[in-house]
Amino acid sequence: MIQVQELSHAFKIGKKGKEKEVPVLKGLSFSVEEGEIVSIVGRSGSGKSTLLHIMAGFLKPDTGTIQIGNVKTSNFNEVESSQFRLTHFGFIFQNFQLMPGLTAFENIELPLKLKGENKHVRRKKVTDLLQHVGLTDVQNHYPNELSGGQQQRVSIARALVTDPPIIFADEPTGSLDSETEQDILLLIQSLNQTRGITFIIITHDDTVAETADRIYRMHDGELTERGAYHAI
Repeated sequence: MIQVQELSHAFKIGKKGKEKEVPVLKGLSFSVEEGEIVSIVGRSGSGKSTLLHIMAGFLKPDTGTIQIGNVKTSNFNEVESSQFRLTHFGFIFQNFQLMPGLTAFENIELPLKLKGENKHVRRKKVTDLLQHVGLTDVQNHYPNELSGGQQQRVSIARALVTDPPIIFADEPTGSLDSETEQDILLLIQSLNQTRGITFIIITHDDTVAETADRIYRMHDGELTERGAYHAI
């Protein structure tokens, strides 16, 4: 489903005219199969979040290619990347990134509004997802009225509402206690098994990484270990 070939990226730092390039990704090549849960694990600063941003089309790589299915997404311009994200990707973030002025229902509904779905379709999809993630009773609550675990469930439902084949999760349990973390990981596994969604999980956490079918380990911008997970 996803094929990354010889991907490199560097950031420029320093004053204009005297910039210094700092390599962040160094010729990465790997693949993700349809329906897999894949973890990309590494310490802070290893390059894993930059890799996610490039795979999702928020950043352009300096060199290399990314192919999703039969589409070479690394060739997209900003408009094409935005359109592709809306129909193919869902996102789960560590800090939830919910709209504080919208209820749980409205937060989940928002991507469908951006797609131009009619009100009847939106209501049916959101209602079904609220039931699936166990939030029907709090659908009219605002984010500041929800626990961390409930906010992340809203975030997960929002990621699912457009029926994307791929979900990127950036430290999805980083703001949660250990018990709530397990609940969220079980929900991700359940969604993967019942809906066939491919999950790409970015994490530094051993427990989260072990959720995956396959693990890629990052260190200083390189993939240094693949396959079975071993604690850092």
